[in-house]
Amino acid sequence: MSFTFRTEQLVGIVAALTADELARRFGRYTETFTLSRWGAETKLGRSGVEASAEQQTACAARVAHFFGKEETALIAKPSDTFGDWAERLTGPIAKELLHFRFHSATQGADADTKHNADDVWQDAAAVASLMQGRRRAVSLVSAHSLMGLVASVLAPNLQEIEVIDGRSLSPDELSDMLSFGDLVIATPTLWRYLADTLPGMANNVMGLSFGERFGVDLAGRLRQRGLGAMRELYGSTETGVVGWRDSPPDPFVLFDHWTVDKGALIRERTDGRQAPMMAMDDLEWHDERSFDLGGRRDGAVQIGAVNVYPAAIETLIEEHPAVSDCSLRVAQRSGALDRLIADITLNPDALPDQAMAWSIDEWCRERLRPPERPRIYNFNPGGADK
Repeated sequence: MSFTFRTEQLVGIVAALTADELARRFGRYTETFTLSRWGAETKLGRSGVEASAEQQTACAARVAHFFGKEETALIAKPSDTFGDWAERLTGPIAKELLHFRFHSATQGADADTKHNADDVWQDAAAVASLMQGRRRAVSLVSAHSLMGLVASVLAPNLQEIEVIDGRSLSPDELSDMLSFGDLVIATPTLWRYLADTLPGMANNVMGLSFGERFGVDLAGRLRQRGLGAMRELYGSTETGVVGWRDSPPDPFVLFDHWTVDKGALIRERTDGRQAPMMAMDDLEWHDERSFDLGGRRDGAVQIGAVNVYPAAIETLIEEHPAVSDCSLRVAQRSGALDRLIADITLNPDALPDQAMAWSIDEWCRERLRPPERPRIYNFNPGGADK
C-alpha cells in the first residue's frame, strides 16, 4: 500500500517527533505555540531548536524508527533544518514503507508499538469516510501519535482536504477563520477550552475528537457555540482506530474492518488475516457492532489527552525522603486544562511549608513529564498549598 506525504506534512511530523523525543528522553518540554512555529527552515541546533549533538542524534533515530527505518536512515548534521530531514526521508519512504512505530504516553524512551503500514492505512480509509463533504480541516493536534497521524494527515489526504495548523490561533482568530463546511480536529481537553472561549462558529462546522472521553455536557456547550456536528473516534496506540460515534450519549460503532468474538476485538486485515486485539477499556456491548465505554483496565486518567497513571505517580512521590503517603486526584477547571492535585502526608520530622512544596515539585520535575506533574500540593493535616 502506498503512502504519500507532502513535504510540509513530513516537516510537521518530524518537528512533532523531535519535540516528543526531547521531552521523553531529555526532559525538554516544548510549548505548543513554539512547536506550531517550527517549520522547514527551523534549525535543529543554534538559532533554532537549540538541540545538542546528542539530542539531534536521538531525535533523528526516533524519526527514522517512526517510519520503520533503521536509525542510519537519517543521520543528523550540525547545520540541519527540519526541511533537510524531510527531504532526506522522502526517497526511503516512497521506496518502501512497511510499518510505523508509535510511542504511547506511558512507554519509556526506548519502547514503542509497531503497526503494519497497511493497518494504519486501513484505519485512515475508515476515518476518511467520516470526513466526506468537508471543505478543509483545521488541526489542533500533533501528527506524531497514531490517532493524530490518521486524523490530521492520512485521512484528509484521502479526501484531498486541505489541513491548516491551528495550534497558534487564539479562540477569536479561530472563530474568524472558520467557514461553512470546515472540520476542526481536537482532543476533548481542547474542546473544553474552546467551549469556554470561542466566540462562535460558522454554520455546518464539524468537529472530530479523540484521545479522551467526550461528555454529554461538553457536546451541549459546543452546540451552543454553533458547532454543527461532532464525531468522536475510539482507539489507542496499541490497537489502532476501532470505532466512532456521533455526539454522546450515542454508542460507539465498530468500523467495518473490526469484528467482535466473545468480547474480544478482531481486526480483519486487508490480506484476509485476522488479528485479535485487547481494548484498553472495558467495552459494554449493545450488540455485535456497537458498544459503550466502561472503566479503563489500566487505571489511567487523562490530562490534556495524555494517559497518566496516578498509582505510579503516587509511588514515585512517596519515594521523596520527606513523604510518608501521597494520594492524587484530578481537578477540572472551566476554561482550562485538567490538573492533578497531590494530597501528601509528610514524615513527622518534616515541615509542611513552601520550601517543602518546592522540594517535592522539583523532585517531580526531574522524574515526570509535564502532564504527569501535580499542579497543587496539599499537606495533610494542615499543609500549605503550593
